[in-house]
Amino acid sequence: MRKKLIIIGAMIVILAGVIVVFRFGTTEDVIEENEQEEKKEEQIDLSGQFNWSTMNEGPYRDKVTYATSTDLVNWQPSGAILAEHASVPGAVIKDGIIYVYFVDVSQNGIKEQLGMVKSADQGQSWSEPTTLSISGLGNKATADPAPLLLEDGSIRLFYFDINESRINKLPIDQEPLNQIYSAISEDGINFSQEEGVRFTKIGAFDPDVEKMGEIYRMYVGDLKGNRVLSATSEDGLTFTEEGTAYSGGAVPDVFYDDGTYYLFTAGIDTATSTDGITFSATGRHFSDPNYMVTADPSVVKIADGSYLMIYKVQE
Repeated sequence: MRKKLIIIGAMIVILAGVIVVFRFGTTEDVIEENEQEEKKEEQIDLSGQFNWSTMNEGPYRDKVTYATSTDLVNWQPSGAILAEHASVPGAVIKDGIIYVYFVDVSQNGIKEQLGMVKSADQGQSWSEPTTLSISGLGNKATADPAPLLLEDGSIRLFYFDINESRINKLPIDQEPLNQIYSAISEDGINFSQEEGVRFTKIGAFDPDVEKMGEIYRMYVGDLKGNRVLSATSEDGLTFTEEGTAYSGGAVPDVFYDDGTYYLFTAGIDTATSTDGITFSATGRHFSDPNYMVTADPSVVKIADGSYLMIYKVQE
């Protein structure tokens, strides 16, 4: 009798195992299924969306140029074009070299890439544009690059992944949950993707990050609300939303000089703040008279005490 019970019990265990495998698959099946899903995502063909040169509007028509100033108020356009088919620049100075990163859409059929030009003589001359790559980037697309020089001399590049909403389609009436990521480089040229997400917010784009004392503060544009939001972090990696820093403009770039925080927004309009938390409009406006569109500024201070504003233009 006992032997019969053992046999029946063994058969029940085997039958249960068969049902589990049939319902859920083996561990190897699950792994294979996950790998297939990853491959499926990689094989999504988005190239039709990237025929940049055929678009009537968009970044293919944009160019990157710069203006100079001695007071952050009056700007003189240089007339020099640093890069064609380039948009939304972000600038930083490392070891006396000015690095300008931008959205590069110079190649049809390829998603937004990271482009760069640099100057080793304080903006007197510039290198030819270079298309960079970020190791470990995967399917992400680097829109709105914002470089920050860290204390150890490396450059952390924050960016908005514009490819996420393309891969993960949402209903027309639903705004995407945008995510800001980062990559890091010791030489300003070779970047590696960092793990994790820096900041997540519906409709957030165009990050700008500044180190303010012991904290990092990230500014992001909210196009629908036409405002600038801020978030704070103690380590520069995990940001928590703080609130609205400015209303009446987006595409932020914040620059600190002589006790004042200057906020430049698309347009290009200027607001100021004494604490970097809330900004007030100044009524100052800069527009390059040579172009129909002047937008997306990034300001740096060079060795002689004057300033460069790098921005995009469109005829």
